[in-house]
Amino acid sequence: MTVALEAAGARPSPAAAPCLRPVAGVAAVLLGAVISTLNTRVTSFGLADIRGGLGLGFDEGSWLTTAFSASQMVVAPCAAWLSIVIGTRRFLLWASVIFILSSLLLPFMAGYEAVIALQTVRGLAVGTFIPASLGFILRSLAPRWWIWGIAAYAFRFTFSQNVAASLEAWYSETGQWQWIFWQNVVLTSAMALIILWAVPREGINRELLRRTDWGAIIFAGLGFGLLYVALDQGNRLDWLNSGIVVGCLAGGLLLVAAFVVNEAIVKQPLIHLRVLGQANVAVPALLICIYGFGAQATAYVLPDYLTRIQGLRALQVGDVLNWIALPQVLIIPLVVLALRRIDARLLLAIGFALIAIGSWMDTGLTHDWAGGDFLPSQIVEAVGLAIGLTSLVTFAVSNITPPQAAAIAATIQIFRLFGIELGTAFMQTFIRVREQVYSNLTGQHLSSGSDVVDRVVTALSNVFAQRANNIGLETSQGIAQAGRFVQREAYVLAYIDGFWIIAWVLALALLLVLLLRRPPPNPMTPPRIDISTRG
Repeated sequence: MTVALEAAGARPSPAAAPCLRPVAGVAAVLLGAVISTLNTRVTSFGLADIRGGLGLGFDEGSWLTTAFSASQMVVAPCAAWLSIVIGTRRFLLWASVIFILSSLLLPFMAGYEAVIALQTVRGLAVGTFIPASLGFILRSLAPRWWIWGIAAYAFRFTFSQNVAASLEAWYSETGQWQWIFWQNVVLTSAMALIILWAVPREGINRELLRRTDWGAIIFAGLGFGLLYVALDQGNRLDWLNSGIVVGCLAGGLLLVAAFVVNEAIVKQPLIHLRVLGQANVAVPALLICIYGFGAQATAYVLPDYLTRIQGLRALQVGDVLNWIALPQVLIIPLVVLALRRIDARLLLAIGFALIAIGSWMDTGLTHDWAGGDFLPSQIVEAVGLAIGLTSLVTFAVSNITPPQAAAIAATIQIFRLFGIELGTAFMQTFIRVREQVYSNLTGQHLSSGSDVVDRVVTALSNVFAQRANNIGLETSQGIAQAGRFVQREAYVLAYIDGFWIIAWVLALALLLVLLLRRPPPNPMTPPRIDISTRG
């Protein structure tokens, strides 16, 4: 995506100066990206513990994750740009200090308003980490090493997202729910120290600051933030039947429309919209969104099944998801080596196909499936998620120059967050509605007095009758248990439909890969040297 940095022959920002210790600097910004993804997932998994620790109700607690994630969306359009304007070192250090202090204080907050305010501040601070990291990688490393930085950038997403369940489970098992927030004090402090040591001081580029498209930043940030709130609260508040959801949707769409108009009329826009018409820019952005949707197979559907149907605790769910996270350590380097020899578009198609196949393998689900039954599909999806995201980001970056990194980083972050949230909102609503449909359809075939119902209720009643404290209640308890069996099977059928939807969406996304064209000569691929040449 083209940014105003290239407009009118603008000179490069001082932030583009090479990093004095590039590997350490890149490690620091990547640690920030890990912190961002890890914190979002740990907060989601540990929401019940947080509600209990802070004394919040279910409805109040639901806004904790919404405030945190929506504020990340607000800051996403401007984070990478501002990191160039005022310098990555200064930008991330200030964001780190704010994030550390707000994370340290939040468990001590007593009022609901103060908790939400701190969550919003935390989201704004940590939301700067991911967009700033990709641009810094491209500006600090030699082109031939970009692909390794991008691979690490892709690795942190899949790894952090799936290892978070085990981490939160450990906090829950030990009763230390505060460490859901305090872990950020330790990790972010380490990141800040590395930045102080490795990232050079940079002056403020006052020319770029003067030309900053503040209208785009405000319209896009608030618009995308409101849309995110609507998606995140939609299932709980029943979508268009809620004034809050309708208001956020209307306000968000209006602000996004104002953003588009602003970019079309200003002389030096933050984003040149005409570039979005190029297939090699628009299609990868859409595929990143679809990738976020496809990740819901392991991010939402599988954990929800294990919790609701199998009754597993967070620690046990984490053991299953680790089969997605841990193999990334071996898979990602192999993907990098493959990308040096194979067209990224082909690997991208293979990655998406494997995610679809992994979801399809789970459509054989029954209520007896436990953690081990998901192992084959988990391994397939682990490979697919690694290949898909690494190839996708590599292809997107191969179509830009380092000065364009700010905009492509913002685009990746916005579409990734929207893809994840669209997937989560859709799957939550879809599974809830499908469960109701299947329960109703099953109930229509079970009428009181039928032989099947009588046999089942009698068998269940006999089980309850063996308990001394159930005398006289065995029949009603048998009927209630039969109803729970119907609901259980309805949920299983709903999860199967969910896996089917994900498989089909990822399979159809392969058609979009056909629209991609070969990018310009890729600086990430080192030139071949003819050793037979004689001097």
